[in-house]
Order: sequence, then structure tokens, then C-alpha cells
Amino acid sequence: MKKILIIEDNQFLRTTTADILQLAGYEVIQAEHGKSGVERAQLDRPDMIVCDVEMPELDGYGVLHYLSNDPKTAMIPFIFLTSRDGAEEMRRGMSSGADDYLVKPFSEADLLATIEVRLKKSAILQREYGRPPQRLNEFIADASEQGGIPGIDVGDRPRRFGTGQVLFSEGDATNNVYYVASGVVKVFRTDNYGKELIIELCKPGDFLGHMDVLKGLEYTSAAEVLEDSEVHLIPRKVFLDLMHRNRDVAMRFIRMLAGEVTQNQERLLALAYASVRERTAQALLDLSNRFKEAATKPQLSREDLAGMVGTAKESLIRALSDFKSDGWVSLQGKNVIIEDEASLKRFAGR
Repeated sequence: MKKILIIEDNQFLRTTTADILQLAGYEVIQAEHGKSGVERAQLDRPDMIVCDVEMPELDGYGVLHYLSNDPKTAMIPFIFLTSRDGAEEMRRGMSSGADDYLVKPFSEADLLATIEVRLKKSAILQREYGRPPQRLNEFIADASEQGGIPGIDVGDRPRRFGTGQVLFSEGDATNNVYYVASGVVKVFRTDNYGKELIIELCKPGDFLGHMDVLKGLEYTSAAEVLEDSEVHLIPRKVFLDLMHRNRDVAMRFIRMLAGEVTQNQERLLALAYASVRERTAQALLDLSNRFKEAATKPQLSREDLAGMVGTAKESLIRALSDFKSDGWVSLQGKNVIIEDEASLKRFAGR
């Protein structure tokens, strides 16, 4: 059952709207003003928010501002209710990031139809890309209400890169955002002693370089092809135009960035407090989970695996040898096969 939050200071309109939605099969949460509406949205995480514009304490634009800047609520479809009918008011609401706009008094049919359409579009946007779209334009079409954006061409032919080729280096100008269509690409940083720390392994369906493009003019990491790959190059200007001109695409990237920040924080904690063996176990589990649905698993050298763990190659080999003796993994060439996932998880603290 879909959950809808109604934020409306007019008690009669709020309860009447709630009755209509409940009869239509929705679970309804009510808030009598903007401040309590923000609190309920953050607490209950509804599937849809229907919000009045003119309210005491915090108006509808303020509510939308707060929720749009919180990664946990930024993706929730948002519909404005207002008594003001006019192109200027509607333009202000939509430019603020609202998904739709209903003018009071509205009919029961209009309310239900608008909510149904927005929930369907949200279902597309919320879909996780466990399997990559065959073409980059499918990502844009899925994230865009219009099935694409006039004047925006992200390119539909990826470039081929061989193993060992560098896509970009630390300090290079942020000319492109990259989208992996096939193969595996590693993103890494190098310390003053030339030691690599692998930040991420990008599989088909992953973007890379997007955070640096949004953040500044230079890449803060490097990217190298681990296995022969096909990669789309999205020019910086095209990517930024796409972000600025389409809220749905921007929200999807906000969600991705929020997840990346959380992963990086967890990794920093592990580097600071976990032992080499614990970090090795975590890295093996992360690799297994990340490439679980991939047709082939990446064959990492011991140097690259050590770069993921953040340790020396010799320390990694000792940890793998211990895991093998315990019966938790087996070694087949470069491949590390997890034999006892439960024990490995317990050891890694998961």
C-alpha cells in the first residue's frame, strides 16, 4: 500500500483529501503545517507528498527546499496545492522542483489521476540499475519524464579501451563524465610513495568522474581500464546542462552521490580501525556482492586487491593464506573464491 503525506493547514480540506485517498486504497499521513510536514516526511518516508503552498510557520516552498536538500527525501514525488491559478505561480512551483501542481478547488478525479501518474513515474526513477541499460540513452529516458531532453545528445556509441589504458589522471581537466557500457574500470589515487589506493571498481552501468565534474575543474583521482571496456564519454557541458535542465536526472545523481559518500565514510572508518585481515574480508565480500550479477568476475592482480584493501601486497597474501587455511576461500590463479561466506561475514563484523 502506497503511503501519502498530506501537508495542509485547512483542517476541512486536509481531512476531505485524506478520506478520498484512503477510499482509493492509499495509506494517508496528515500534517497541519509545514514544519510538522517536514518532520513527518523525514520520519515516515512516504511515497508521495501533497503539500499546500500558503501555510504558517513554513510555507510549501520552504518544505520543498528542506526535503529536496535531504538525500533521504529528495526523491519523493511532490505535488503543490494552491488557490492561486496562474502561469507565474505554476512556473514558480515547478521551477522550485515540484513534480506537479493542483489548483483548489480540484476534483476527486484530478487528484487521483495526478497522484497515479506521479507514482508511476516515481517507480521508474526509483528503479535500481542492478543490470545496466544496454545504452546510455536508456538511463536518460528512464530518468526523464519526456523520455529524453530536446537539445541534449549524450552520445550512443561508446569508445573501446584496452586493458591498461588510462581514461584520466589525477590533476587532469574534468572534460568528461564516463559511463561504463562493458568491461571493468578502476578508480584510484596514488600517495607520495607511488602506492595505489583503489577507490572503486566500475562495472557496466556505472558512472565515474561525475563527482569531480560537479565539484571542480580537476579530477582528484585516476581511472584505468582493468579489462577491455566500452565507455561513453559525456562532455562536461552536456552533463551539466542535463543536470540543470532536468530535475529527475539531477535527483537520481543526488541519490547516487549520497550513497557514494556513505560508502566512503564507512571505508575510512575501516582503514582507521580494522585490521588488515578484517579489511581483506570486507573487500572480498564487497567484490562478491558488487559483481554478483555480472556475467564474469574481474580477475584482479594481487597488487590491485591490495590497493582495494589499503595494504601492502605481502600483507594481503598472508591474509589470503590464512583464510585459505581456515577453509573460508580457495585460490584459482588470480581468482579468490569465497567458500564460507558466513564465517567471512562474521569475521568482517557484518
